Amino acid sequence: MNAFDLDTPAVYVDLDVLERNIRAMQERCRAWNVGLRPHTKTHKIPEIARMQLAAGAIGITVAKVGEAEVLPGDDVLIAYPLPASKLARVRDLMKTRRVMVALDSVEAARGLPGVPALVEVEVGVGRCGVQTSEDLVRVAQACSDFRGIFYWPSWLDEDGFAKARARIDAHIAALKAAGFETKVLSGGSTPGAGKTPLIPRTTEIRPGTYVFYDASSMEARCAVEADCALRVLVTVVSTAVPGQAVIDGGSKTFSNDVTKGPGTHGHFVGRPWSMSKMNEEHGYVTLQGAAPRVGEKVWVIPSHVCTTVNMHDEIHYGRDGRVEGAWKVAARGRVR
Repeated sequence: MNAFDLDTPAVYVDLDVLERNIRAMQERCRAWNVGLRPHTKTHKIPEIARMQLAAGAIGITVAKVGEAEVLPGDDVLIAYPLPASKLARVRDLMKTRRVMVALDSVEAARGLPGVPALVEVEVGVGRCGVQTSEDLVRVAQACSDFRGIFYWPSWLDEDGFAKARARIDAHIAALKAAGFETKVLSGGSTPGAGKTPLIPRTTEIRPGTYVFYDASSMEARCAVEADCALRVLVTVVSTAVPGQAVIDGGSKTFSNDVTKGPGTHGHFVGRPWSMSKMNEEHGYVTLQGAAPRVGEKVWVIPSHVCTTVNMHDEIHYGRDGRVEGAWKVAARGRVR
């Protein structure tokens, strides 16, 4: 079946591009001498996680316990500050797998006894993470099995990475003075992956989006259109308003996140269009040039692929524009 014949909206992954992305990130990590622990929140698909592990990933990263419960991998990092109420489920996972958690408070550390832990440090992003070395040491002391440090560099530029390195070096020194060894320094993200050597003590990174990339990756110059393995096929359903088309994919098909800069919800392949507004089932497309015809299909690279994937029960895949099968998005909605 030709992918262009799929009923819309439909999500399709080009296997050649997916495999190339997996291989390329693995090769980069080998060159940097760091482990690759991909964040599976991007795809939520067991088959893709197995591809990453087969290519050489040291384990997987998940955001929530629910993802770990349905995704493969003998070595799992739950990269989220878990409350004590999750302890029983984490211990169930630990019966058959190696599990680490990331946390940033004494309360969380004491609430997860016996669980190997990384302490998250804040490096300039302002989300989670202890603020000072003194706080880091206190949380490490509360951990029953302290393994190291976790940091999230997100979209930091080179100056931000330099400041992050200084903070991390100071943290490691403080831990050493307190009698702690930092065996693991876990960092990385897809936009920050290329700057990994700027924090040379990093032992592993956790990029996720790189398997598919998206319009935001293109805008950040992490990827070009040909690197974007996942695309959404949509149909034009209305051209009644001059200068505008409506497609059959809205906020229940695409992420509400917009690409910073262009302010669009997706990149239209081969079309100079933008989509700055959505209803649940309507995507409002601003046109340039001749209006399309009703019934015309077009490919869209979503602005944020991770949250777009989570909208769908299945994702089709294939090569050369053909459909070879479909994956179940097994971890969809596994937010607990």
